Amino acid sequence: MKQVAHIRQISLALRNRFGDQRKIGSRAVHTFPSPQRIARASESQLRECKLGYRAKNLRATAQLVGSGECDLESSSMLPDSDLRKNLCQLPGVGVKIANCVMLFAYERLRAFPIDVWIERVLRQHYFPRRKKMTAQQLREFSETYFGEHGGYAQQYLFHHARITSRKTEVSRDSSTPKAFGARNDRLAQVVSPAGLR
Repeated sequence: MKQVAHIRQISLALRNRFGDQRKIGSRAVHTFPSPQRIARASESQLRECKLGYRAKNLRATAQLVGSGECDLESSSMLPDSDLRKNLCQLPGVGVKIANCVMLFAYERLRAFPIDVWIERVLRQHYFPRRKKMTAQQLREFSETYFGEHGGYAQQYLFHHARITSRKTEVSRDSSTPKAFGARNDRLAQVVSPAGLR
């Protein structure tokens, strides 16, 4: 439920406050803090980085990882379903975040994170006539339809949704209800299993 710009701000705040300073050329940057460093921070210190309620979960997860109780390295050997299950046991981690971690940190290309944007585009482009599609049905569809390259398809769909939304917002007047965007028939070709090969 966070916008990308806000996530970047949180990341920068965490690095600046808890990371180690390094010099790259003439520029000073900060590393991502270790789990041990985050675990030592207080919840209020983490909240000052604009984490809100997430501060408690980040700190608890950092404590589990920092103490070795949760070994994220050894989890890389697990099959997708077990990895997802393990990640979902961490404080505040649901299926969407677990799939993000699987896709971007573990390079599990089948992982298909479904956020608000992706749910909208799936409903609009793949199920325009079905009123009732549960989150579980959308997950099952994405796993079977997009298959081994689901993560790539998810990124194309997300990009399409964001670009279409921006174009729609610019072209509509203030009296028009906010719309998700016009249908793009080329999208189905791009993210079809044949288009991903």
